[in-house]
Amino acid sequence: MASLLAALLLQAAPAALATHGDWILGCDNQHGCDALVRDSGGSEPRLRLALRRDGATVAPARLDVPLPPSVAAARRVTLAVDGRPLAQMIAPGGGGGLALPFEGKLAAALVRGRRLTLFASDRHVLAGASLVGLGATLRAIDAVQGREGSAVALVPPGRGAVTAPIAAVPPLPVIDQPEVTGEAPRRFSAKDARKLLGRPAADCAAARTWRLDAAHTLLALDPGCAATNGLAALYLLPPKGPAIAATTDRAPAAAPPSWDPTRRRLVSAAGPLRQEYAWDGERFRLVLEQHDAALPDASGDEDVITTWRATVAVH
Repeated sequence: MASLLAALLLQAAPAALATHGDWILGCDNQHGCDALVRDSGGSEPRLRLALRRDGATVAPARLDVPLPPSVAAARRVTLAVDGRPLAQMIAPGGGGGLALPFEGKLAAALVRGRRLTLFASDRHVLAGASLVGLGATLRAIDAVQGREGSAVALVPPGRGAVTAPIAAVPPLPVIDQPEVTGEAPRRFSAKDARKLLGRPAADCAAARTWRLDAAHTLLALDPGCAATNGLAALYLLPPKGPAIAATTDRAPAAAPPSWDPTRRRLVSAAGPLRQEYAWDGERFRLVLEQHDAALPDASGDEDVITTWRATVAVH
């Protein structure tokens, strides 16, 4: 059973982001889902709403409401749906936000509405968020998490709905990473390049090497030179013998990825997509995949959605 589970985890793959109206959704390999609003629905700044729910059976859904930095601490603000007041909140200040349980009257009003606005006490509109597509987003989350038609679904079940058991959250894949030794990387000179990879490799800029484990050295050729000469950019060097092209279990979006020796990660960063891989003694395995939704007026990592994660165990 354990071997079957491990095989299934290896076959699983990260899911792409999905757009529903003015909302964008991503879920990870433990069925945890994050949905972000993409548009203010009006002329005001975007209220950067984020709806989050983990995959566990009893996990609650929450709505994160970041408040504009201009809202001072202890100031009273009002959330309104289509102009009708829904809830009053006390701002924490300092650009902090509030996490609200996504349930009951709040959830029902948001699903029925078209636009959520944040008002100051003087009725000045501070920010807005479109609610178009929120219902479809909730249904998609229920589908991913296996909650459709259940009592804990985000979309209430209809009359006579049959409730099926909610599937358990899959465990995170575990990558066994060999311990790096204090031994220096295998030597790789221009002569070695010519011998192992052919004359074109000897003409590339000096290659870089790092020790991966007791038996392997990672070799990185200049990417441009490697591509021009039909060579791989990354190779594995055993203690003796020929160089072997390095492989990954999932194709990186950016080719070639770069090596971070401090964190021992192969990193691929192509536009809004970031992938990280860890060495398992044979190949590089995906341990993190994140998408930057690249939404308007975002700052920091608030618009980053993780669609894959794994645990790395060094032995």
